[in-house]
Amino acid sequence: MTAARSFRLTAPVLAVLAISSATFAQELPADPWQLVPPLPTTCFVHDGFRESLAAATEALNVAVARQNEVNAAARETFDDMDMGEKARRMQAFMMKSPQEAMKMMQAEQAAGALAQENIVKADEANARLESELSSLQDEFRAAAAEAVKPARARQQQLIAAKTVEVGEAAIAMFTSAADHAQYLKLVEEENAAYAEACAPYFGEAGSFHEWASRYRTEVVETLVAHDGPGEGMMIMQMRAMGLPDGGYRSTATAQQVNNFMTRVGQVWDIREPKAEPRVELRK
Repeated sequence: MTAARSFRLTAPVLAVLAISSATFAQELPADPWQLVPPLPTTCFVHDGFRESLAAATEALNVAVARQNEVNAAARETFDDMDMGEKARRMQAFMMKSPQEAMKMMQAEQAAGALAQENIVKADEANARLESELSSLQDEFRAAAAEAVKPARARQQQLIAAKTVEVGEAAIAMFTSAADHAQYLKLVEEENAAYAEACAPYFGEAGSFHEWASRYRTEVVETLVAHDGPGEGMMIMQMRAMGLPDGGYRSTATAQQVNNFMTRVGQVWDIREPKAEPRVELRK
């Protein structure tokens, strides 16, 4: 698994940079994690979680794309500066603020070493957690299938014994209201059995919630720690050069938060829809 990296867009002209940075920088949330919808503790898939994730992902994608425009424009100003001028400004900065310059160089060295370490840690954690997830998903599916088996079997027995085939399509229908009511009760029992089997996995403090928490900590936030320092160094270098940062902000956290939302969306999608009656009462 590789860390998500900022992409560079065509830089807008410097004349509009001040306006763009003021506008776009506000649109990138200070804490992108606040946009992540709460992970559902319900057991049926059609609970609005997909829609909430899609809306949050779209909003964050737009904010990241716009911030990347601002970042590209600000960085272009830095990149276009003559190397000799950069050296002169850096020397002046070191003479004027030796302690801050030392901290900047130490931070840069530490960031390089930490970045490689975090990539390795995140890759190892991702492989382990994906293996755990596969086993957990198999376990959940087996438990859910076993739980609903009795109610589904009784439904089939009732349908076979108490329905008639109607029309050219030979559609099975109940002829007795009492039999149909019994069938509806069995559908409710199926849903109740599924919800009971599902609760230890997707309910409050369930296994998938625990997995998602570790995935966030061990993979996603580790990759943020990899990407973030490099962006911070860019801002420090700009300021050391006496350049305005132009609203430059790291998008590392936002991009990894989007990766997290994509993954938990896939995990929560293995829940089943609520069972609905398939056989009607003949009028």
